[in-house]
Amino acid sequence: MINDMKLYISILIAVCSILLPRASFAITDEITVTARRNAQSQKDYPGSVAVLDSDRLQLGAAVHPAELLNEVAGVNIHRNSGQEHLTAIRSPVLTGGAGAGSFLYLEDGVPLRAAGFSNINGLFEGALELASGIEVSKGPGSVLYGSNAVHGLINILSREPSEEQDANSGILVSNGGFSRLKTSYNGSAFSGRYHLAANFAHDNGFREASGFDQQKLQMRHDLAIGSWTSKTLVTLQNLNQETAGFIKGVEAYKDTELAKSNPNPEAFRDGKSARIALHLNRQGSKNTQLYLIPYARWTDLSFRRHFVPGKALEDSGHKSLGLLASYQAATNFGSYIIGLDSEYTNGFLLEFQPGPGVFSFIQGEHFDYDVKAIVLAPYAQVNINLGADTHLSLGARADYTHFKYHNNIDTGTFGRFIRIADQQDDYFTVSPKIGITHTVTDDLTIYGRLARGARAPQITDAYSLQLGQLAGEIKPETLDALEFGLKGNLAALNLELAVFAMRKENFFFRNADGFNVVDGKTQHKGIELSFDVPFFKAHELSGGFTLADHRYAFSDSVPSPSSSITDGNQVDTAPHTIGFMQMKVSPSDTLDMALKWQHVGDYFTDPGNTKKYAGHNIYTLRGNYSLTNTISLYGRVDNLFDAAYADRADFAFGDNRYFPGRPRTLFLGIRYSGAVK
Repeated sequence: MINDMKLYISILIAVCSILLPRASFAITDEITVTARRNAQSQKDYPGSVAVLDSDRLQLGAAVHPAELLNEVAGVNIHRNSGQEHLTAIRSPVLTGGAGAGSFLYLEDGVPLRAAGFSNINGLFEGALELASGIEVSKGPGSVLYGSNAVHGLINILSREPSEEQDANSGILVSNGGFSRLKTSYNGSAFSGRYHLAANFAHDNGFREASGFDQQKLQMRHDLAIGSWTSKTLVTLQNLNQETAGFIKGVEAYKDTELAKSNPNPEAFRDGKSARIALHLNRQGSKNTQLYLIPYARWTDLSFRRHFVPGKALEDSGHKSLGLLASYQAATNFGSYIIGLDSEYTNGFLLEFQPGPGVFSFIQGEHFDYDVKAIVLAPYAQVNINLGADTHLSLGARADYTHFKYHNNIDTGTFGRFIRIADQQDDYFTVSPKIGITHTVTDDLTIYGRLARGARAPQITDAYSLQLGQLAGEIKPETLDALEFGLKGNLAALNLELAVFAMRKENFFFRNADGFNVVDGKTQHKGIELSFDVPFFKAHELSGGFTLADHRYAFSDSVPSPSSSITDGNQVDTAPHTIGFMQMKVSPSDTLDMALKWQHVGDYFTDPGNTKKYAGHNIYTLRGNYSLTNTISLYGRVDNLFDAAYADRADFAFGDNRYFPGRPRTLFLGIRYSGAVK
């Protein structure tokens, strides 16, 4: 680990020494809205928030969230079949309830799903393809965000209507059977401006029976009336996916024919979602702002659990109504914010195994229950000026979650599954935050932060019980994080460096035998480096690297010691090193090209640290050429050198398992953007 850190630092020093003397312009500071809902300089926030702007989204032309988000230091998203994924933000790649509940996915600051009803593949429900930008906050969220903002959050930003009446359309195809039509239109109606956008995608899949069709539609309307501004955002999404399962065997991903196969042709994932949010903002006198965001959502998801023996069918969904309310004001000493989040949700889950029993995975009904939930979360934060250059922020958030659970079938133990009688549960957490920033120069800021993240259990954690669990024993998960960093410009070098240490308690996860562990503990520490620097006249080098260590801080003995988790073991699917580097070249005003290197280091695939994946290095070539002022060609070559690698590797139920990575694939597209008369 120390040698890896020395290598990264040596690379950065070498790059700076070569490039900085030739740099001819500086990089402007980026703006973020994630921490406080209103525009804020990234350098003024005592924490780490990465911003992927519209230009980066357009150059990437991503067909899966991992292709963009893995360009953020500290982020490691495993791409599974189709639009599925598993997320890591300053963490191991987490699965089950831990994977669903440890990361908060937002759309303009409103959660895509209700607390406790999260989707582990939740990013496919967001309109990332239609976004104007993405913000990734690493570590526990600010006081504005509660349950699920534990390891980090991802905020997808909608596109603001333009002042002109214009249209944008684009087609993207690949030699592997992928095709996408994306279109948008800006106009005026009802005394305001609107942006209407749609995305239609089809993929044959490079593996057998692994294609998908997905449609997304988004409408945004902006209006100003006196001192009030409003933004109405509606998003609809539908996914129909044929899912490819794990291939098994030591380094099975290296077998070309096996990598194209699908051991689970019966697997599928169908998901629908609809959301509407009305963002109201009133600008008052003396720099006060009132934010009111009423919203409603609906989700429905059906899939086959191909990743466990028995391969049961699961149907789940929920409906929610909520209100996010906050008030901000400037004072002589700085500023403050107070707020209250409230939400009501009615959800259900049904799990049924149509096939014969496998081990303790019995045929027939596993679970059938409804859950009603209420969440109330007041919060407050004060920002104090300790001088012209030093600012202190103090805040706390309290989250109260009430679950009312109703079982629709008989209770008892059935195979490995425990169905409990009707009950009600209450969870209460307090998450304090303290941060400080100090402006060293006009272009450079240092900061420190101590924050707690907490989450109530997922409903599957609390009510889909298995052998070894007791009803009501699960506790809210907490993570305490300490972070120091610096960010800003050194000459033309735009730099962010962060060092973090975290400890997590009451970690709920599924071990290698598929049993739930309710009281795990883990420790996490690492260093992150992000940079971009222009040089010569039309070149830019950017990158992001993470060196981290994730370890278990307990020994597993429930329901048996067979998982081999021992205090001090490295957490599985937690590489020490991840990162990327990209060279962008613009030889003319009409042509941009970029070569990206994506790195994932080796990692243990089992908690006993006896099995390992060797890691991989993948290269992507991108380009964009403007034919006219309104028409451009773009494309990329994924996996440029056609490497055999695994998007995901793990060891479970006695097998080495892999999702093989996509072979070399060519994508070509054409875009149109112009005024409509």
